[in-house]
Amino acid sequence: MFAAAFLGAPGVASAGRTQYGWLFGTEVMPERGAELQTWIDEENGREPADYHQTTWGFTALVGVTDKLELSLPVEFVWKKSDLVPGSTSFQQYGIEARYRFVTSDPVDAPPFAPLARLAVKRDVIERNLTVIEADLVASTTTPTGSIHALIDLGVNVGITPGDQEIELRPGAGVSFKVVGDLRLGAEMVSEINLESSAESWVVAGPNLAWSHGRFWLSATFGIGVYHIDTAPRMQWGIAF
Repeated sequence: MFAAAFLGAPGVASAGRTQYGWLFGTEVMPERGAELQTWIDEENGREPADYHQTTWGFTALVGVTDKLELSLPVEFVWKKSDLVPGSTSFQQYGIEARYRFVTSDPVDAPPFAPLARLAVKRDVIERNLTVIEADLVASTTTPTGSIHALIDLGVNVGITPGDQEIELRPGAGVSFKVVGDLRLGAEMVSEINLESSAESWVVAGPNLAWSHGRFWLSATFGIGVYHIDTAPRMQWGIAF
């Protein structure tokens, strides 16, 4: 029961501006800044039981300092498989912190930016399950900002009394400035299950990002490379 609840829970969820669909970015809100963000993603045809899942989430973000950002994510999930009929549920809520180790100031920001993320979430369905998510993210950009590359090394740990499940979630991507605030690129993301019978999976595919004033949007269409058919994801936000 615990493994099914954890592995059927939403995957990654993002906060702050990012050029990628599944990967966490390295930007954070400025001090006293606030933003509302939402996202929707799918996992289609996951093996071995033809598992399908759609996640809708949203969060409110606030910049505590120019380097530290806090958010309060809430996630709803629809899921079905050959073994379980389709159902929709309020899945998780929690608190998330993201710390950028270098300044975000446009003048002084270095090309290499590392960031650490930590989230603690309560599973609403499996009442004794706590999910801890952690990521180390690093990005680099050219002086003109025309090329942006990123690596995201994530791990999710589901904890219940006397048991735990561990998933590694490594990913990488690149984004190119096309015209104005429109960017195109590609990314790869994976889920590696270490302590369960669920299959690991890998997707790769194109992405895009666009911003307009205080509004931003990013999306990717993940094409299955290993044990999954497709995994698209889109997210957007508006700052205040």
